[in-house]
Amino acid sequence: MKFLYRLLIFGGVMLVSIPSTQAQIFKKLKDKIAGEAEKAVDRQLNKNSKNKGIAEEDCSTNSNRIQIEENGMFIPGDSLVYATNFDRMANGSMPDQWKTTGSGSVVKISRFSGKWLNMSERTSYKLKRTIDYPDRFTVEFDLIIAADKVNDLSSLFFGFTKDNSLSRWISNSSIWHAQLQYMNSKDFVVSSKVRDLYRNGSFDLGVYANQKMHVSIAVDGDRVKIYLDDTKIADSDLFRGQRFKHFFISSPLRSDNGASALFGNFKINTYSEDF
Repeated sequence: MKFLYRLLIFGGVMLVSIPSTQAQIFKKLKDKIAGEAEKAVDRQLNKNSKNKGIAEEDCSTNSNRIQIEENGMFIPGDSLVYATNFDRMANGSMPDQWKTTGSGSVVKISRFSGKWLNMSERTSYKLKRTIDYPDRFTVEFDLIIAADKVNDLSSLFFGFTKDNSLSRWISNSSIWHAQLQYMNSKDFVVSSKVRDLYRNGSFDLGVYANQKMHVSIAVDGDRVKIYLDDTKIADSDLFRGQRFKHFFISSPLRSDNGASALFGNFKINTYSEDF
């Protein structure tokens, strides 16, 4: 570009200092040079405009990127079917609404309000009464591990069985259950005997030493969704048509260094209308 401008200046000087005939020749040369210069400028402007358009398009593409929204959050039922209130129980007593293969004690604990069931080792718990579960319902409860570290405990189980009998730690009549493997600090298993299904996964259990975990279960016919706090760990057909449902929870087989598993705030809800 600088070279072309220099030629234009040179051409102008020559036109002043040369005869008319030669001036006409140099005028034509000047016009040609000017035309080439104009084309060069246009090409550069077009290039800059094109590059700007690409940059704006890239920016627009990034700002309009598809956003993914997770729509799998737990939605609790809004109509109460049953709830357990340990607050009315005397300290040290076994809750009268529950039956067990061993024992358990209602206790108060520091840092968390209310009363809790301190579960004995290798012990299962079921409600004494039979619940008439609707087709769609939710179950919620809280767990607290009182321990220096969660792997002082072995696995804790919860799920549903075909009948309401209690004869052993883990019922042979289990329909499905979830297993929180505290001894590994990060593993869980969800299995269904009626479906011959066994699935394992990872969840950070280690952070729940002396912390409260909220467990939520949403049932819609045979389909079950299980949440640990806000994390969904299962979403599958676990019942396979088994209509006789009885909730159970089983404490760890082993507890070391004075570790304890506590259970509370249990409730069953249904939905007053579709959502």
